[in-house]
Amino acid sequence: MVDCITLMGIRAQGTHGCLDFEHTRPQNFSVDARLFLDLTTAGRSDNLVDTVDYGQISHRIVSVVEGPHCNLIESLTERIAQAILRHPRVRRVIVTVHKPSAPLTVPFDDVAVTIERSRIDGGSLATDPDTGTAAADRTPSRPVRSVILSLGGNLGDVVTAMREAIVSLDSIPGTQVTGISPLYHTAPWGMDESAPDFLNAVVQLSTAADPTVLLDEIHLIEASHGRSRETHWGSRPLDIDIVDFGGLTSADPELTLPHPRAWQRAFVLAPWLDLNPDACLSGEHGGPIAALLNSCPDRHAVKRVSDTWILGERSLP
Repeated sequence: MVDCITLMGIRAQGTHGCLDFEHTRPQNFSVDARLFLDLTTAGRSDNLVDTVDYGQISHRIVSVVEGPHCNLIESLTERIAQAILRHPRVRRVIVTVHKPSAPLTVPFDDVAVTIERSRIDGGSLATDPDTGTAAADRTPSRPVRSVILSLGGNLGDVVTAMREAIVSLDSIPGTQVTGISPLYHTAPWGMDESAPDFLNAVVQLSTAADPTVLLDEIHLIEASHGRSRETHWGSRPLDIDIVDFGGLTSADPELTLPHPRAWQRAFVLAPWLDLNPDACLSGEHGGPIAALLNSCPDRHAVKRVSDTWILGERSLP
């Protein structure tokens, strides 16, 4: 059985088009999306975790429209479809992108592109009709690395946002969540004292994705939960940082590896130590996590509040 959720007229501005001015001047876009999935369990449970949060999907659509430039509406529509299909419950999607202000020289009402995509279209499940082998089997294998992510937030229902983010992380192609730390309560770090306290956890992944690809996926997940990156140190509903990517080092300002401040953040080190007491941080300020935490000046400002938060318990701060 396959049911459908329909979103109509999601509006955002973006710089998409082939003409020079379209690379810099924002234009209006409107997106319709039909999501196909099984809603049987949600209909019986009346629980959001058993369906798709269409608010989250709407934020994901807007994030793509407001994101990097595409010359073609076709490319923009493809990006939106693939972003929606990252939700593990969505099996198939039909996306229409409208560009009502397209630079045409004749009278018109609208320009629109419609595509239909499913998980099989992504290639991971598709098979070669001649050989019967999966398409993914014909691509060069990539090294699988262990990755440490720090999750946190201090606005809204942070615990639910973190749980949903972990589900989204686990659905990234070639990626699997292999460890989830206890939940910690943390005073704001590097922010005004009046800011709400944070909840934090650390997640371990195994992934074949490149670091920049994983970072792009993380930004989409953050955006789907309302994270704005305009204020670097502001309060936020969800924040996901790549702390360590299989020991790789990089000075790229877009993604510095390991995270340049992880060694002095108790809200990263304490939950990471729970996951792996023998863990070590690479890089200039690296070393055994236990030793780094012991020398961290704010180690007493973090409080472990739940070992089973990921299971959905209700009595959380």
